[in-house]
Amino acid sequence: MKLIGSLTSPYVRKIRVQLLEKEIPFEFVLEDVWQPDTTITQFNPLGKVPCLVLDGGQVLFDSTVISGQMEYLMPTIPLLPSNPNARARVRTLEVCGQGISDAAVAILLENRFHEPAHVSQAWVVRQTQKIHHGLAYFQHHVANMPGNFLTEQFSLADVAAGCALFYLDFRMPDLDWRKEYPALKDYAERLAVRPSFEATRPQA
Repeated sequence: MKLIGSLTSPYVRKIRVQLLEKEIPFEFVLEDVWQPDTTITQFNPLGKVPCLVLDGGQVLFDSTVISGQMEYLMPTIPLLPSNPNARARVRTLEVCGQGISDAAVAILLENRFHEPAHVSQAWVVRQTQKIHHGLAYFQHHVANMPGNFLTEQFSLADVAAGCALFYLDFRMPDLDWRKEYPALKDYAERLAVRPSFEATRPQA
């Protein structure tokens, strides 16, 4: 099994964390999709990472597709509950984490590809609002869950949430979300010490 991606993408990190949590061996192949000589479209016609190449040669792309498929292909150490309603709740929380990452990436690209005078502040404000709404949603779940995670046990929801929170640290340190969402501060500290998150910490 081969995972194609970058060291800084929150979407790639999500799959790396999942694979490590499930103890699935894989080869990690670095790919910079922004370089002119990238070969990523050989695996994903949309030119995005992550891409997962299964042992039989089938290629999966989009982290939500990959994360769900991994649960079907490798049911040992499950990160999705078997109960349909509980599974839907976890997947909804997973998508919320993905959405926070989406908004942060949108802000990053807006600033990267536009001169300061041409950055759409309305766009940045809209994406920042999405981030805050998502963080408030997570805080509500953490504060009302008697355990240590977003649901009854560690799941894909926590993988996606952790990757989103730590991506905010990495790319938007001025946001200082821990001050506004104290329950998430403690939650993030619990996630950060898991070996899967420690091993996948992005480097500047």
